[in-house]
Amino acid sequence: MSIRQVRMRRRAAMPAILAAGVLAAAACGGPPGQAAYPARDVQIVVPYPAGSSIDTTTRALAEVINDQGKLGKRVQVVNREGGAGSVGTTATLNAKPDGYTVGILPDGPLTLVPHTEEVSYDPRNVSVLSEVTISPVLFVVPADSPYRDLRDLIDAAKARPGSITLGEGPLNYAVPAEKFEQLTNTRFRHVSFDGDQATTTALLGENLDVGVMQLAGAFAQLESGKVRALGIASAERIDLAPDVPTFAEQGVDLEWEAYNVVVAPPGLPDAISTKLSEVFASAVTSAPFRQAAKKLGLVVSGADGAAAAKRLTDKSAAAADLLAPSR
Repeated sequence: MSIRQVRMRRRAAMPAILAAGVLAAAACGGPPGQAAYPARDVQIVVPYPAGSSIDTTTRALAEVINDQGKLGKRVQVVNREGGAGSVGTTATLNAKPDGYTVGILPDGPLTLVPHTEEVSYDPRNVSVLSEVTISPVLFVVPADSPYRDLRDLIDAAKARPGSITLGEGPLNYAVPAEKFEQLTNTRFRHVSFDGDQATTTALLGENLDVGVMQLAGAFAQLESGKVRALGIASAERIDLAPDVPTFAEQGVDLEWEAYNVVVAPPGLPDAISTKLSEVFASAVTSAPFRQAAKKLGLVVSGADGAAAAKRLTDKSAAAADLLAPSR
């Protein structure tokens, strides 16, 4: 066989070889020379310290993801606390959009904080992948409180304006507290706390009349009977606290819930977004994670990225009229 014939056969075979190479690369998730995603472990940023509620939630979810093995690599939780969640949120959203940095964030840094201060990220330009958990807001009182429901509280507040102490603090508590006053034409003496643990301590010490808390933060004390919930700001009663009536049931048109969401930097490629969304959705809806969430007093969501993004937008709009004047 001549050299010319050999070259002609090689040229004829070349398209098939190239096609096979393209198919192999596609199977690996990218063009020739590009490694399949993920080629290394994925970092999950938590914007609060180790041991916090969202940290515990994230680590439970990460354990399920790693056990399921559907990502192909492991996920690792990294705490980047500070600035009421803004440090970790900034680190997540300003990272390279390559799928190796995602964050599990409370909604506050995306829906509330940007109304009150300048932030180093654009809360409207986020790759929202999934919603993990929901925690409705409650009004909680000591077990021996004279207030049995919201009507008792409203009547007492109207009789003694500004004298009943109401514990709030973070924006996810301050906003519904102020909204409650507007809707009921009442006025309380507001006391600011750093979080649910501090509010609980004040309630148990009977140094506070009413605490604005998330269900997750009050869950253990509600279970033990040391505190009592007057109402829950969810659309419907919650299975974890079925005896607690909603605000709406008691004539107060107030719904307010906190969300933990999975987000990534803007510009995340569609293929990577789909992969991560599927992995997180599988873990969130799994029996092990549901059991872990229940122990923490969290309602499992599992809403997809589009639904979660809409919920964030709606909540930000609902808070704007209360928070924008304080900028």
